[in-house]
Amino acid sequence: MKPGRSPQRDLRRIPSWAPPIWSSLLRSPHVDHSGLVLHGNLRAHIGRKLGAYSLVKRGYRRLRPRWVWERTNPIGRATKRYVVEHGLSVRRGPFSGVRYHPGSVGRVSFLPTKLLGCYERELAPILAVARGFDMFVDVGAGDGYYCVGFKRLFPGTRVIGYEVGRVERSTAAKLAALNGVSVESRGRADHASLTAVVSGRVLLMVDVEGYEYELLDPILVPRLLDATMIVEAHPAVHPAVVDTLRSRFSQSHDVRVIQGSGRDIREFPELADWNEAQARCAISEGRTLNPLWLVLRPRASG
Repeated sequence: MKPGRSPQRDLRRIPSWAPPIWSSLLRSPHVDHSGLVLHGNLRAHIGRKLGAYSLVKRGYRRLRPRWVWERTNPIGRATKRYVVEHGLSVRRGPFSGVRYHPGSVGRVSFLPTKLLGCYERELAPILAVARGFDMFVDVGAGDGYYCVGFKRLFPGTRVIGYEVGRVERSTAAKLAALNGVSVESRGRADHASLTAVVSGRVLLMVDVEGYEYELLDPILVPRLLDATMIVEAHPAVHPAVVDTLRSRFSQSHDVRVIQGSGRDIREFPELADWNEAQARCAISEGRTLNPLWLVLRPRASG
């Protein structure tokens, strides 16, 4: 989009015969937290309705040809260009030096943000100094970014990743092997599995698109009362999730809320000669709202 031009002027012409719902979908762009204008097209609407853990979406991502993604998706095009120009190693942040496999392109969500070191960077200051934990447990581990990065940063810590997607677990296993670390990979996390695994000094990271509301219940998982937790909250799924989690852990934890913020493409010299639209695709995390995290520290730990 050219500077100064309204996003509406860049939308395709809408046929007069289009039903109202189509007109609405085609006319209404939204802006993610990088400032990237994402047109409210049918594909985006369907994706939001299906949810992040839809079998349909996971199946499509597993089967789609990479060239289709690179040619039809603006983030796909930005990813291809970034990898060609700058390679597959994380360049900054606490996980600097983590290397991705070439097969990760098209399989890892928002890969350029991870390679640039700006993916969920609001959490970087916490993770960089997270020493002294016996175990790091990532629920919703995805491609293994946090598991592998944490294991490289703190080799003596046992690392377990829970992820329901088979493709994501396979990608995470390759990432761990490429970086020479050992990470335990498991499927779906529930109350029983957390009860069995959480012991000692544990850092629990949770990003499960709303499932945190059901999962993080100290009555059903008493060991959570002693765990340090970093939880991405999803009030769009459960509007009361922040207040609910605060209430559940009010007697045991100090709770801090971290609000996500925007990204400035000028911070990244790798993107200096990119046009603005493609550079914003490179730093996009595909969000429609700024992310929100709760950091819960048990008071007994000091």
